[in-house]
Amino acid sequence: MTLHRITLRHGADLDGFRRAVRWLIAEELAPQHVVWAVDDAPGLFGDDAVHDAPPVSIPKGVAGLIEHAVCHHDPERYALLYGLVWRVLNGERDLLEVASDPLVHRIDMMARSVRRDLHKMHAFVRFRRMGTENLERFVAWFEPEHFILEAAAPFFIDRFRSLDWTILTPVGSMRWNRATLSFGPPGRREDAPDQDSFEEGWRGYYESVFN
Repeated sequence: MTLHRITLRHGADLDGFRRAVRWLIAEELAPQHVVWAVDDAPGLFGDDAVHDAPPVSIPKGVAGLIEHAVCHHDPERYALLYGLVWRVLNGERDLLEVASDPLVHRIDMMARSVRRDLHKMHAFVRFRRMGTENLERFVAWFEPEHFILEAAAPFFIDRFRSLDWTILTPVGSMRWNRATLSFGPPGRREDAPDQDSFEEGWRGYYESVFN
């Protein structure tokens, strides 16, 4: 049996997974013929070339489940999700309605865990003021359970659009400079201040939003 290796970038590579799924489905490659791997430099280890392929039509519920589950830290997430897509496109269109199915149950639990992690990040990130009055920046430290930085970004941009802020985590960082968002390497807890003069202001803000 010929195995086809697909390597995606480290973290939550939703775009890479979608592109790979389109190609795999077009090539009619069943899950047992695919090996999924994760690396910071995909494409350097003899992977199969993933070419452009037509979009794949899957139920909205399946697409939503995938968007969250790809953020999970489980190294088997892509294999599990491709198995779900394959079954949905091969005679089990209503698979998500079978809550007792082991695959459906496992992926649903993964997505729930990611959603909880996102909620915690939204609720508990605390920005601290750094720099001078002429160059004011805000930095926060957070330790996520999953790869949720990209998924969490719209929340913080929407609420803190006028601030120059950075969120540091052990798995990566993201920076908003009032105009563009960028992602960077992991940070350290000591790079974010423990407190600042605006502590009460932040506490009041979060209480009003999440109380």
